[in-house]
Amino acid sequence: MTSPSAAPAPTTSAWRLMDVPRISSLDDPEAWMYHGTAKLHTAAEHADLGNADAAPTAIAIMVALNNQDYVRKLRRIAVVDTPDGPQVVGNAVLNLQVRSNRELAIGLIVVHPDHRRQGIGTALAEWLRTTARAEGRTSLLAPVDFGAERPGAEVLVPESGNGHVAAGLPGVLLAQKQGLDLQIVERRSRVDLPVAPETVERFEAESRAAAGDAYRIHTWTAPTPEEWIEQYAALEQALADDEPRGGLDMESDVWDAERIRGEEVAIAAKGDEYVVTAAEHVATGQLVAMTMLLWNRQKPDHTDQQATVVLKAHRGHRLGMLVKAVNLREHAGLRPGSRRIYTWNNEENPHMLAINVALGFVPAGGCATFQGPL
Repeated sequence: MTSPSAAPAPTTSAWRLMDVPRISSLDDPEAWMYHGTAKLHTAAEHADLGNADAAPTAIAIMVALNNQDYVRKLRRIAVVDTPDGPQVVGNAVLNLQVRSNRELAIGLIVVHPDHRRQGIGTALAEWLRTTARAEGRTSLLAPVDFGAERPGAEVLVPESGNGHVAAGLPGVLLAQKQGLDLQIVERRSRVDLPVAPETVERFEAESRAAAGDAYRIHTWTAPTPEEWIEQYAALEQALADDEPRGGLDMESDVWDAERIRGEEVAIAAKGDEYVVTAAEHVATGQLVAMTMLLWNRQKPDHTDQQATVVLKAHRGHRLGMLVKAVNLREHAGLRPGSRRIYTWNNEENPHMLAINVALGFVPAGGCATFQGPL
């Protein structure tokens, strides 16, 4: 669920809901739905977040809908007819994990800024609820993305007291209308590039000194080396297990080598690339920390920070800072034109937030996640 702007509602337009079929090529006659959904996300994110860096491309939407092994995905759109053909003005995605959280449904809704307050969001929310119930799900989770904070706005705070979201955002109001409660807030942060090389060098040197000779650093791009694939999957699983959940009622999802390889196929199909830096514990030959930066060739201006994790038994040696500093250096060589990096952190994870702040990341909005019974 997005956070629609508070602009005056336009004249009511006739709209209809349509299911989105899975296709194998953007040359398919139904590909207009995918291109239209990408344009919808671009318009909504410009209005709500201030830029469309995070908006998915049409190929990314197609690849995601075809990647159903670990998360089943159902998609429905709202369409209006125009002289230039049908226009996608609303979109809902229902994500159903298949190897964990089998009682949980995850719903996301986006409505075009020019077509809000016409009942589209409510209709898509009803579709999400009805479909989730039919799938046997009993709990609904709904993320609401939001942009930079507006001073003086009334805020909603989760029970944990960590983080907040503006209470008046229509996306927040829609989630509450559906009987959902705020459970956790994530911070979106941005650092403008380039980060001064001397800053990266200093953090790397200090971290290497703290880690000593007990750890060895490895860096790679796609694909993950076969010798590390099982251990890399174990790190992804550790991240899923350890990630703070606030008041969310859910278990960690399942990660294994098969899933990593499947994700790599999807990454390549979307036109994405990545660089990973990992730390090996020399005495055991085990990977104990890693971080990933990922980018899309169609979006040259920005990069997204993905997973960063350090196994509990190896914390306290500045491995988190070490792998992030090395990865920033490697990224600068691979992606010199990138102008900014975004990262996400739970407000309940102060250690990783502190690392990102030290590297120069500043708040750039976030995501409020709501949950409640169906």
